[in-house]
Amino acid sequence: MNKRGFTLVELIATIAILGIVMSIAIFAANGGFSEAKNKTEDIFVKTLEDALNIYTDSDAKRLNFNTSSSVCTIEKRFGDSKVYKVTNSVTFNNVINSDYTPLTADEVVNPANEKVTCNLSAPVTIYRDDDYVYYYFFDKASFTCLTSDSYITNLPYDCLKQLSGLNFNKFPCGYMEQLLEDNKITSIPTRCNNEGATQ
Repeated sequence: MNKRGFTLVELIATIAILGIVMSIAIFAANGGFSEAKNKTEDIFVKTLEDALNIYTDSDAKRLNFNTSSSVCTIEKRFGDSKVYKVTNSVTFNNVINSDYTPLTADEVVNPANEKVTCNLSAPVTIYRDDDYVYYYFFDKASFTCLTSDSYITNLPYDCLKQLSGLNFNKFPCGYMEQLLEDNKITSIPTRCNNEGATQ
């Protein structure tokens, strides 16, 4: 039986190969964690959108709108419709305290960023058109617990591009192709390059 053992060269080669395999495994795991974190936040944002949709469907009719001055005009099937801004102060706290919203303040926690508290006093702007269709506009940056910086809105693109003071790069990804065609932006932000991105 040979008790010679490994040579120094064999030992160094083995350690180097193990190091390469470990670095590949760690790199792959980190990419998976990052992707899972982004998907988790996308689901959380979808929950926020659902709450905003429920609020506009159930509670927006109780709000007051400045009908003497429209913020934009949108094209509809049977003619143009003016869009009016709410005069009430609405925050995300109003949204979650709605009778029908399935969220409570304790449930408004971004699982992808649990260390940061969501700002429930973040403003939500509600709009309504001449046909009493309600819309919402919410800047993710004001909510503080979201890692992506864009807008959550269901306002039609025609109206959004008429509003002043908006950063076109923060528009929802679904609007980016139209912004590019209208030469409002020169390229689509990287946050929209992910497959199925909805931010």
